[in-house]
Amino acid sequence: MSNNIWWGEFTFDDSHEKKCWSVGQRAILIKRKATEWNIWNIENKEEDQDIVVSAGENFALESDADIGRFLEKASSDKIKVFPKLADRSVIARPSSPLTILAGEKVQLFISTPIWFYAETFPSAKCLVDLPFWRPSDSWFGSSTIDGQLCYAKYTSAKTKLEELDLHPHRATTSITVINSHNKELIINRINVPVNYLHLYSDDKNQLWTSGITIERNNESADIELIIERSVSVEFQPLTAISSPRETSEHGKLIRRISNLFG
Repeated sequence: MSNNIWWGEFTFDDSHEKKCWSVGQRAILIKRKATEWNIWNIENKEEDQDIVVSAGENFALESDADIGRFLEKASSDKIKVFPKLADRSVIARPSSPLTILAGEKVQLFISTPIWFYAETFPSAKCLVDLPFWRPSDSWFGSSTIDGQLCYAKYTSAKTKLEELDLHPHRATTSITVINSHNKELIINRINVPVNYLHLYSDDKNQLWTSGITIERNNESADIELIIERSVSVEFQPLTAISSPRETSEHGKLIRRISNLFG
């Protein structure tokens, strides 16, 4: 993974300058005019590694990739770009089922997709809010009534930091699962509420989220999910990048276990 930072403030001159954020052949281009911003979204199914910021000279601006003109009385010369987490929960499906034995505590690392977000600066008006690669939609819950619409993504669910395969267009969430029950807990799928998490970068510009702790300790159908306010020392130093899309009271979420694990 490259250490190149691709977020922050970007300055445009007033002569139709454009900038491009690309990952392989997937690209988002922004062009400034005197009273408007033009944006193109060039999609490609092949995921690549590094995000490159350029003038976009290698991309043709086809009309079918034009997602719009955003008008202002007078455009400012700066925009602010930063990564965001998904706008709803992501279902992670490990490559094989995970069994947490009774009385055990484990730490899982789940990787989820990043959204590209750009806004005018300093007025903070949203110009674009798009995933680099949009996961498929999926319903997660015990029935068509009791559940929620999520994104679905396969993941390897690593248990050791050194095993992680990090990408600049993905963020990693540390999930601590405590099985205080007297029966094993089998995880085929896990619902990760990334829309409630903060996003951070480390000193290598790798992206991390707030940690999550989940404890199963009785026969209750509900389970408490704690969103950690501090970040584990093993990931520091970290810099805050973006705030959660949704807020939770006291950093807790109560979920039915059937809506958290599948």
